[in-house]
Amino acid sequence: MSFEDQNAMAQVQPNLNAEVYRSMTPADRPPIPDKHLQFISIYNENSAILGGSNMTDRYWSGTVWYYNSIADFDRNKAYLATKTESGVCDAVFLESDKFVIGEDSGALQVLQLTKSSDDSQELQCAGYTCLHDDSLLSLSAFEDKCHVVSGGMDCCIKVWDITELMAIQSFNSAHTDIVTCVDSRPGSLNEFASTSFDSEALLWDTRKSKPALSILKKDVGLTAVNWNPSLSELLSIGTDDGEVIIIDIRKTSPKLLQESRVFPKPIHKLSFNPNSERWEELAVCCDDVTVVVLDMNFSLSVYKDDRHNDFTRDFAWFNNNLYSCSWDNEVLQHVVHP
Repeated sequence: MSFEDQNAMAQVQPNLNAEVYRSMTPADRPPIPDKHLQFISIYNENSAILGGSNMTDRYWSGTVWYYNSIADFDRNKAYLATKTESGVCDAVFLESDKFVIGEDSGALQVLQLTKSSDDSQELQCAGYTCLHDDSLLSLSAFEDKCHVVSGGMDCCIKVWDITELMAIQSFNSAHTDIVTCVDSRPGSLNEFASTSFDSEALLWDTRKSKPALSILKKDVGLTAVNWNPSLSELLSIGTDDGEVIIIDIRKTSPKLLQESRVFPKPIHKLSFNPNSERWEELAVCCDDVTVVVLDMNFSLSVYKDDRHNDFTRDFAWFNNNLYSCSWDNEVLQHVVHP
C-alpha cells in the first residue's frame, strides 16, 4: 500500500472504518508477522511443518511453513511457506509432501508440494472445503492416511475421505459444547476419542449404529486427549483445571489408572513418546510457558523446561527429542535424555 493510500485511509471518518476494512483486499493489508505459533508436526528429519496465526490485527490470517530439514526452525530458513485467509489451528501429515490443515474459518485445506513450470517446488492447495460452522480446532489422521477426523467450536465432529475431500460422516451434536480435541486410535481405521468443554470424553467407533461411548465425566471441561502409540488401550486426558488422567479401555468399562493435578492452569496439549522403549513418557503443556515430561505414575518429572516466554501451544517428538512451539514465536528443542 502506498503512502498516499495509507494517508487517505487515516482521514476516513471512524464510523466508516468498517467499510474500508471490508473493501480491503489481502494485498492491501499491512504485513504483520505471524508471531503466534499454533502447531508443529514432524514427519521425518527432512519433512516438517509449522503453523502460525496473526492475532494482532482486525484480520486473523495465518502462515504455514514447510521445512526440508529440522535442524533449524527459523522462519527465514523454511523451504516453502504459504499464507492462509484465516488463522491456522492444527495440521496433520498424510505423506512427507502432503498434509491437511484446519483453519479458524472452519475450513479444511489439503496442501501438497508440487513442481511448477520452471521445475521449482511450491506449496499448492490440493483441496479446500468449509463444512464446519465455526473454528476447526483439532485434526487427526487414521492409520490409512486417507481418512481424517476433525472437531471444532461448532460442537461437531466430522470424518473425512481426503481422496474425495468429502465428509463421509458428520456428528452434528457430538458434544453439547466446544469439541476441544480429537485423536484417532493407533492402528485403527474407525476408532477415535474426543474431549469437550461439556466435561465428557467419548470413545467413538464409526462402524457401530451407536458410535459414541462415554469413558470419562468430570465436573470441569476436558481440553485434550492423546492415545499411547505403543499401548493403544491407554489414553491420556487433560482437564480445564490442570489435571492429567490416564485411562485403560481394555475392560468392559474404562478404568482410571492415574489422576493428578499437574498444572494450576488448563491443560492444552498431551503427547506420549512414540518410542516403544519409552512408552511411559508423556509430554504435557498448559496455558503457560512450561513444558513437562512425566512418567506414567506421575511420581517423577522426567523433564521440565520453562524457556518459552508465552503460552506453549504444541509439540512433536522425534528421536526421543521434543520440539515445542509457542506464542512467543519460538521453536525449542528439548533434549529429554541427554
